[in-house]
Amino acid sequence: MIIGSTAEVVVRSSVRTGVDEGGEGMSPPIRVLLVEDHPVVLRGLQAMLREHDDVAVVGEAGTAAEALSQASRLQPDVVVLPVRLGGIRASIELCRSIKTACTARVVVFTSFTRTVDVQMAMLAGADALVAKTVSADALLAALRQVRAGGEVLDLGPGADRPTPRLTPAEPLTDREAQILQLVLDGLTNPQMAQRLRIEVTTVRTHMRSILRKLGLESRRDLVQPARPGLDTGEG
Repeated sequence: MIIGSTAEVVVRSSVRTGVDEGGEGMSPPIRVLLVEDHPVVLRGLQAMLREHDDVAVVGEAGTAAEALSQASRLQPDVVVLPVRLGGIRASIELCRSIKTACTARVVVFTSFTRTVDVQMAMLAGADALVAKTVSADALLAALRQVRAGGEVLDLGPGADRPTPRLTPAEPLTDREAQILQLVLDGLTNPQMAQRLRIEVTTVRTHMRSILRKLGLESRRDLVQPARPGLDTGEG
């Protein structure tokens, strides 16, 4: 575990260098698929990553459907995606689907750094969550560490709260993941029951289980920002 001085960073890995054990040369570049629906952010990521010989941007996607198609077709080493895509929080289902479609590692690159966002990303199977406030060097380090088999949590400069668990003790079920997604999209219990065609009492039972697994006391804890100014509504 490594904790940085200006950002709260957690790294766990058996690190591999760019030179193999036999000393036969550098490993092939990290093949990265970028998922982002904000063109300015996407262009910035492309420009930054293309300055480095050990990273190759092999594709980009602006929607969840495009991301899943590209991941399946390109089989990248790492997929970089936001929490929110197309105005909704798509990371849970998209991350799960990508993990099913290919062997890529997933880095969630986002402005949402609340405790619940971190826990949600890891419950969905993400290998890293990196705040959009980090430096270019920190993002590159995360890509390299994840490609090497590690997990990274970098909440950015000024992170001043305890580090959530990277790997939760008990994962969410598929139904709980669906309900959590709907809660964060603003649906009420009756609305969720209607959409999922289940009883309201069943929704409440799932909500109690979700809160217990995430270590939260109430539904309000799911939606309130942990630090002012970070929940921007983008990415």
